[in-house]
Amino acid sequence: MITSVLIAGLVLTSCGGFARRTASTATVTDPVNKAAVVVQVGASPITGAMYDHWMAIGAATVEMPAPGGPVPKPVAYEPPTFSACVAHTHASATKSTTTAQLKAKCKKTYEGIQSRILDFLITGYWLRGEAAEQHASVSQAEVRKKFEEERRANYSTAASFRRLQEVSRQTVPDLTFAVETRMLSAKLLEKFTKTHSHEKSDQATIAAFNRSIRSKWVPRTDCAPTYVVPDCKQYRAAKGPASR
Repeated sequence: MITSVLIAGLVLTSCGGFARRTASTATVTDPVNKAAVVVQVGASPITGAMYDHWMAIGAATVEMPAPGGPVPKPVAYEPPTFSACVAHTHASATKSTTTAQLKAKCKKTYEGIQSRILDFLITGYWLRGEAAEQHASVSQAEVRKKFEEERRANYSTAASFRRLQEVSRQTVPDLTFAVETRMLSAKLLEKFTKTHSHEKSDQATIAAFNRSIRSKWVPRTDCAPTYVVPDCKQYRAAKGPASR
């Protein structure tokens, strides 16, 4: 959903509804060329380096440790074998759990993180592309002001904010990217609402807004094999006519 795209932002504002839960925190490693373009969103490329960076954040924010608790030691998923993840989860698994079952669990968790991260990045670039075409923008000063307001409201001390960055692997630019995405979404939705006042409810307006963005930008989103998610133009071809 366009109006629920924040991963880093959800961590920043302490809203946990979007993150999926698993038993451990892990670092995702994928043998992708750092300079390769894994997804092209209009004129905006998502490179292998960007993908790896955000996948590490996605894995770290699957389950945040308790306040004051130790930061979990990263564990690599290492697709397609997932050997490191299997070895890690084996220690806490029951004796009856097979290696195949552990691998399947690791693969499912990895795919969930990948889907969440690519949805976040792709949607972010959809909104930036749409804002550019509609001549809608938010200034960096506005973004920074909003970011500081949210940081002070949720992390009142420098130490608590450093803790967020440590456990989630997020930099300030990562967090402000999420804040800017949300602000652009709100600005575009406001413009859309002015021309769609006939909708029966706010919820209907938001749904129509989401459909308009998807219908325009999915065909402009080109994803390499193994990086295809529902936001990619290749998704329907991969899943067949029954896919959304």
